[in-house]
Amino acid sequence: MPELPGSRRMDSRITRREFIRKSAAAAVGAAAVGALAGPAAAQELTVNGLPATTFGNTGLKVTKIAFGGIQTSEPTVLMRAIDSGINFIHTSPYYTNGRSIEAFGKVMKTHRQKVVIALKARPEELDRWLKVLNTDYVEMLVPPVESLADVSNDSVPENFEKARKAGKCGFMGYACHNDMASILNRSRELGWYHVTLMGYSDASNPVFLEAAKKAREAGMGILTMKGLPKRGGEGLKPAEVAQITSRCSSMVTTEHAHCVLATMGSFQALDLYLDILENRLGWVSPAAEERYWASQQGTYCSMCDRCSGVCPNGVEIRRILRYRMYQRDYGLADYARTKYGLLSEGCDAAACSECGLCETVCKRSLPIRELLRQARASLA
Repeated sequence: MPELPGSRRMDSRITRREFIRKSAAAAVGAAAVGALAGPAAAQELTVNGLPATTFGNTGLKVTKIAFGGIQTSEPTVLMRAIDSGINFIHTSPYYTNGRSIEAFGKVMKTHRQKVVIALKARPEELDRWLKVLNTDYVEMLVPPVESLADVSNDSVPENFEKARKAGKCGFMGYACHNDMASILNRSRELGWYHVTLMGYSDASNPVFLEAAKKAREAGMGILTMKGLPKRGGEGLKPAEVAQITSRCSSMVTTEHAHCVLATMGSFQALDLYLDILENRLGWVSPAAEERYWASQQGTYCSMCDRCSGVCPNGVEIRRILRYRMYQRDYGLADYARTKYGLLSEGCDAAACSECGLCETVCKRSLPIRELLRQARASLA
């Protein structure tokens, strides 16, 4: 069981469902006065002997690297991760076309009380996915948002509050892949959100880092994604391990995140991140960071949203490039094709007229027209 506020061992008379119901309400009050644990205290925290942090104002103490389930299809790797001490896990009903959440559900039959779950699902859909997970609650909900309109939708807190009062979830959040700085700032101003699963693909941008800093100061728990090299844990060269280690360390030190969500689709990847947690977290190499950001230039989308609205034909450029990344770099061909197939009619890569306007605004000088052609060939 994760360590929780007030005691190293929770009173057995209080169930975890009761705890998260009370803690979620308390978090709102704490956010209003900016109650944050000091950096020195956070540095000393451990969970199961691994470096840990208090996740914003939620009061939950979690390992600084969390288990990402986007490549999970079998329960064995997740079970070993939990048994090795990682207590923060994340999945979505749509990862690996539903096999990920099913694998998580098998593990939760025996390991539920050892973990904090962040689920990418909407509160109105929660009952269905709780059954698959073999639990009656999750600590955090992080449904996807794609725009300022999404994150500002006032039906979100209404639906969440119904689920929270029923004891089915503890803390409201969202997952965001694009226009990160603007959405972070807006969510902080609204004051509805306790946590975020935030894309860190643009973390070299000072504007984004300032937004992350303010969100953390306001008490939001920040879990990162898309801030690491895209390769898994197999056959990595020392220079690649250095990049991954440095990026993990930077995100939880100078870049204002609480935890890094790392994809652990194999035992090799799990062993890599366990080694970083146990032995290397805090090690930062400026040279490795420079190589990492240089490798993104002309190759990977920063998801900054500059190209949004630029295409005269309405092509969903940033989404298509993300789905291409899932297929080519994560090996998730089925998932990528499913997501591509859900694009609105006329917004897929076939609608590109090759005018090149998108390339004139791209901060990383991506050959977007060629990438769209590749996506159409492999995903359509």
